[in-house]
Amino acid sequence: MFDTLRDNSRIIVYIVVVAFVISGGFMGYGAYLNNQGGGGQSPNQSSSVIAEVNGMEISQQEYYSMLRQQAPQSNLSSSQIIPFRYNVLNALIERKLIMLQAEELGVNVEVSESEIDENYNNILEQNEMTDQELAEALSEQGYTIGQLREDIAANIEDNKLLTQTIDQGIGEVEVTDEEIQELYQQRHPKAESEEENNESASTADDTASEADADDVETAADERPELAEVRDELETEIRNQKRNQAVNSWLNELKSTAEIIVNDPVLSAYHALENENYEEAIEQFSDFVDEEETDPIFYTYLADAYVGQNNYDRAEEVYNNAVNAFPENNDLKFNYSQFLVEQEKTEEAIAQLDEISASAEDDFMTYYQLFMMYSRLDAEEKAQSAMQKVQQISQNMQQNAAENEVNEEMTEEIQSEAEEIEEDVEVETPLEPEENN
Repeated sequence: MFDTLRDNSRIIVYIVVVAFVISGGFMGYGAYLNNQGGGGQSPNQSSSVIAEVNGMEISQQEYYSMLRQQAPQSNLSSSQIIPFRYNVLNALIERKLIMLQAEELGVNVEVSESEIDENYNNILEQNEMTDQELAEALSEQGYTIGQLREDIAANIEDNKLLTQTIDQGIGEVEVTDEEIQELYQQRHPKAESEEENNESASTADDTASEADADDVETAADERPELAEVRDELETEIRNQKRNQAVNSWLNELKSTAEIIVNDPVLSAYHALENENYEEAIEQFSDFVDEEETDPIFYTYLADAYVGQNNYDRAEEVYNNAVNAFPENNDLKFNYSQFLVEQEKTEEAIAQLDEISASAEDDFMTYYQLFMMYSRLDAEEKAQSAMQKVQQISQNMQQNAAENEVNEEMTEEIQSEAEEIEEDVEVETPLEPEENN
């Protein structure tokens, strides 16, 4: 969980000591622990405020710091970028709300030196460094071990503050025996009873009866006793109920909070996510009217109309979108999904056919086509799409194998060339001796 200290990037300190995950939050509870070790501001960042939560500001520096921390390893598609950016902002909004609740509830926490030492030693261990090496690495970044320990203490304090505030906010989570018993029956269903087995055995031959009896006995042997798995089941139920309670609590806090999002795109998406459809329509309409607009804005505008049950306007938006961006398959997939929901199967298949005609050798496009065709019971088209998926997959594997062979051949040629150079002796003529 720690970034390497051997490059020139800032040290990001993550301290995650909470075991449960908030499904509604971004990337779990760890998303709230967003402090960055040390100060500093990138040249492309400004000190302007990206959002406000009941008067508490979220600066662009804080926001971009979180974006860097949570950035995925692979590139996001155009349809994923805005939700990703919004989820990061939403995590910061929820964090601010929890901090405000901590003040209201009077939550106080303390951080011990032993806790700081433990996390500091973890940093040394994770980066395989000594104290001296760490000090030198920090010094190159204008940072000291003292500052690092202060940031570690601040992160631990925030962690405790968030945890204790959530605990007070949601109250005690109880798990009943009935809930444990129900989950036990789901995970470990009871084997066929002896009486049922005997009934079925009476109508079969002796060999089949013995085989059935053996199967029942094996199933019974594999089924654990409730006492053996009770703690595990109780923990699972408690975590699930806790997550639900946290999500409900956070949603309640957000519903009564004054949240202002200053970034225009995130503001429009915030309105859409919070079912403020009139506002979302107004803002996304402005975006689609721009000369160089992002095609995804059409989808969000259509979604806002769907939220108002205005399906005719939503369909009109999609028609305008596919006409404006005829080569954008994401729009056509979204449009076909909308048509499926409106039970317009033929129109949906027509959109998918257009995608298929221009898909070329795009693996994911054909896989999506297979899934959509299958959902619409267009079996022949689905089978054709799957054949393309398999063909592209085989070509990819073949190309990878050929590249591997080429690399091996190149290495062999280089190795042979080096051996030849070593074997060939180049004689350098002697320089004439100077006459004295």
